[in-house]
Amino acid sequence: MTVQWSDDLAIGIGIIDDQHKKLVERIASFSKAVESGDRNRMEDTVNYLIGYAIQHFGAEELIMIRNCYDQFREHRDEHSWFIKEVFDLHGKLACGAGVTREDAEALRDMLVNWTLDHISVKDKRIAETLNSFGGPLRK
Repeated sequence: MTVQWSDDLAIGIGIIDDQHKKLVERIASFSKAVESGDRNRMEDTVNYLIGYAIQHFGAEELIMIRNCYDQFREHRDEHSWFIKEVFDLHGKLACGAGVTREDAEALRDMLVNWTLDHISVKDKRIAETLNSFGGPLRK
């Protein structure tokens, strides 16, 4: 299982779309690392995802707060869950906790599925809701 950016994933908020493209590229890199069994590349990607998640989710949450998005708490909870999963994955890889190929594939599938669902459903809902207000978006 892999992931690739397509314009169908664009939500129409430039800064967020740019960050999503980078996320999709890194998860695709993780997928390739899982397929090749490259543990170092998996770990490098997870290290990137930790920093990415904190930066991107912070930017996204700030947009939601500034624009009074009514589903902010639920959305933030999803972000928190993702960050916890990525930290858990980092711990398993960094500590040599015996991550099997099957474990790595399950983690890859979780990253791909969560990311695609989150962007195409949850993040698009943010953009649609905020755009429905008719005024300029407060970034």
